[in-house]
Amino acid sequence: MKLRFPFIDCLSVLWMISVVCGSAAAYADDDLANSEAKKMPQSVEDIVPPGTEPIVLGTGYGFCEGPAADAEGNVYFSDGKNDSIYVYRVGKGVELFVNDSTDANGMMFNSKGELLVCEGAARRVVAFDVATKKKRIVVSNYQGTPFNEPNDLTVDVQDGFYFTDPNYHHRRQPSLMKEAVYYVSPQGEVTRVSEVCVRPNGILLDPANRYLYLADNAAGIIYRYPVIGPGKLGEVQKWIDLGAHPDGMTMDEWGNLYVACGKAGIKVYTEKGRSLGTIAVPYASNCVFGGKGFRTLFVTSADKFLALATQVRGALPVVCTSREQPPQRE
Repeated sequence: MKLRFPFIDCLSVLWMISVVCGSAAAYADDDLANSEAKKMPQSVEDIVPPGTEPIVLGTGYGFCEGPAADAEGNVYFSDGKNDSIYVYRVGKGVELFVNDSTDANGMMFNSKGELLVCEGAARRVVAFDVATKKKRIVVSNYQGTPFNEPNDLTVDVQDGFYFTDPNYHHRRQPSLMKEAVYYVSPQGEVTRVSEVCVRPNGILLDPANRYLYLADNAAGIIYRYPVIGPGKLGEVQKWIDLGAHPDGMTMDEWGNLYVACGKAGIKVYTEKGRSLGTIAVPYASNCVFGGKGFRTLFVTSADKFLALATQVRGALPVVCTSREQPPQRE
């Protein structure tokens, strides 16, 4: 198997360190003012100032996806076409993590620090011990039938997780059952929880686990479910008609939802569904906050891995053991 590694020249490294790793310092005064005033962004210009350009941290990948931040703000991302996972370590650049994760796609850390990975063409979700790089199969079938192509996942505070199971036929595998959404309990029990989407893709819980957001890539819709309990969802709401094809999602400290929409960029919405605008990037398959203070927005962009300094902090991932009270929302 031929692997393609990212290339970053010396000038880019210096620029990356000064802009990405120093993003919090660059906007320290504004961040402090916003924090003290508890000022919620009113548009994407309050999140990414005009003129801010994305920094290319790595390039030359088959197709980037699934960015996931660990407790230190390091960001792992997948290259499913090359069965690989990479990691960007804060201040140290990008390096290969593993090259044996079959069709790796959506990822997220659980509270134990394991990296959960949707291995699409392998029809399973696995968990990596990042220290040893050893992996175990978490789930591979529903009532004896293998999954279609696990795509994306989100972990709840109990350490169960929801995942989407569409079929993009990445390795020409046939569909074995209806494209749907599943919940896997901490004990490994699997339940089907949603069949509302034509083609389910991105999926995300808010930090308090009040709502589950679900992206229908084919229909261009974001659905929202109230979460009654682990794996128990209330009545679905057709929340946003995007007019674009949604992929992965992330959330900031204010509960604003960031939806990666391919060539249409990253669309941002408040918890009430009000549009804050679009963050322009060449392409966005997925995004996540990470880096120092979780104030950098990392974007998987086809063959590139990008970073954008922001003036907000991302919602802290489950793997972060410290919990902070979220600011009041609009």
